[in-house]
Amino acid sequence: MVKYKMVEDILKIMNNIEQVRNIGIIAHVDHGKTTTSDHLLMAAGILSPKVAGEALALDYLDVEQRRGITVKSANISLYHEYEGKPYVINLIDTPGHVDFSGKVTRALRVLDGALVVVDAVEGVMTQTETVLRQALEERVRPLLYINKVDRLIKELRLTPQQIQERIVQIIKEVNGLIETYGEPGFKEKWKLNVAKGMVAIGSAKDGWGFTVPYAAKVGIKFSDVVEAYKRGPEAVKEFAKIAPLHVSLLDMIVRFVPNPKIAQKYRIPRIWRG
Repeated sequence: MVKYKMVEDILKIMNNIEQVRNIGIIAHVDHGKTTTSDHLLMAAGILSPKVAGEALALDYLDVEQRRGITVKSANISLYHEYEGKPYVINLIDTPGHVDFSGKVTRALRVLDGALVVVDAVEGVMTQTETVLRQALEERVRPLLYINKVDRLIKELRLTPQQIQERIVQIIKEVNGLIETYGEPGFKEKWKLNVAKGMVAIGSAKDGWGFTVPYAAKVGIKFSDVVEAYKRGPEAVKEFAKIAPLHVSLLDMIVRFVPNPKIAQKYRIPRIWRG
């Protein structure tokens, strides 16, 4: 019964274009796009919390499941409430492998925003730059999610200060790409402001994540994450309850991705010339 009510709610909201967000997830291959998508599907009640981060639900083709990469773009509509107001987020998971860049371009044509996922260990890679450039060429506004921060803690054993320096470096690199490839009328406005909440960090595998505003709201510090990993898996699970990944990502999307009414004013001249 809940499912049908949710479908009805989504259809109603879609009639109010100001409460719609069209967003894609773009990244270098294996940086965690589809794993991140799993958590957003879980938030919408489409995927069980037990398998979120492992199901790779939007990799529905056999070849995608075998190879562990996204080959075709997949989309789904999610219901989300922000500050008491309902929204529909149309989400597209795009390929990250360089062989499928053409499919990314086609997907970007129907998007107004792009969540750029970057592996905290590998950082900005060649395909990160390629897909971000494609997004900016299509006048699609980028937001940033730095994934796999758990690897900095568990594998590289960096201190909180070193981790923060690593995160700052990734943000600088992405902003440098926005400066390089963004159009004059957009790049300054679209550069990522951490304090405002345009950047999220976390671990899609472990289900936690936050922006600076969210951390301030719930009273957490980055050192709390490091401490949770020191204490073990149960502590990490408890931290994920305080800072669930999907909340910060969906809130960030609602706040900063323009609705189609606004976006199409400057995107249509780019998509249809003549």
